Amino acid sequence: MNSPPIQGLLSSLSRLFTSFVDMVGISSSVYMLDRNAAETRRLNSQHRFLVDLSNLIHPSIPKDQLTAVADLGTGTGIWLEDVADLLPNKSVYLHGFDISSSQYPPHHKIQRPGQNPIPLSVHNALAPFPAEHRGRYDLVHIRLLTAGLKQADYIRVLTNARALLKPNGWIQWEEVDHTSFCTDAVPEPEVITRLRECVIEAMLKLGLWPFAPQRVFDEISACGFTDVVRETYTTSGREHLRHIAREWVAGVMRALVPPCMVASSQAQNIKQARELTEQLVREFEVHCETATALVNFGVTVGRKVS
Repeated sequence: MNSPPIQGLLSSLSRLFTSFVDMVGISSSVYMLDRNAAETRRLNSQHRFLVDLSNLIHPSIPKDQLTAVADLGTGTGIWLEDVADLLPNKSVYLHGFDISSSQYPPHHKIQRPGQNPIPLSVHNALAPFPAEHRGRYDLVHIRLLTAGLKQADYIRVLTNARALLKPNGWIQWEEVDHTSFCTDAVPEPEVITRLRECVIEAMLKLGLWPFAPQRVFDEISACGFTDVVRETYTTSGREHLRHIAREWVAGVMRALVPPCMVASSQAQNIKQARELTEQLVREFEVHCETATALVNFGVTVGRKVS
């Protein structure tokens, strides 16, 4: 069975699955995960894994100067909860936004004993935010949002996120490179090359961009931000993450590769694609008994030019 962090990542790919549904005419019920208490637990477990791999807030961002923080694609809001515990200013204003409220707690608020609740709103980041939020925040955080973005959508999301920031406010945008199906083995096994090329071909065919971290860095660098920093966090050399990294990548393969095979005509239908993918995944898992699966998590930060 897939571990909770893997299932959480698969949930973040739902926008990509929707794109495949539109393009190849497959029922969306094949792909979309349930939105329930179990999925909430999985999303929270994913968060713990990514924070362990990287940082909650990048070290270049002055945490003691933050008074208002927004989280786009907030999911369950767990990132905001951890930020509330981390920041020295306990009166900081926190607000989460997501295209769906299905993972939100009751009343769209995260209750905190002795503290103000954290409000969560429904909003699509491709659309401008309400006027009351523009220019309000010192930090806007985005994570795992680009799986289903067309190339032109990156700048739309970034433009809307930038409008939320105060002068000199910071953006932190985090993405997994979904094409990084690789291990630390040299030379690379043929199964790894085949899986990666399948995903790249299908995403490009659908008008999606498979190299999200680089695209995020390029757009932030060109969109009125300064002090831009890009870091890639990897499981390489992180022995305590070796097992979960293998399961993470295998889980992504099982979810992402079958629709890629259909979209790129490498399989006639989703059933055949899943059978082919399962064979490849089993080879990958055997390979990872002696190699480490590399998860590459790209983080880009920048400060809004006042």
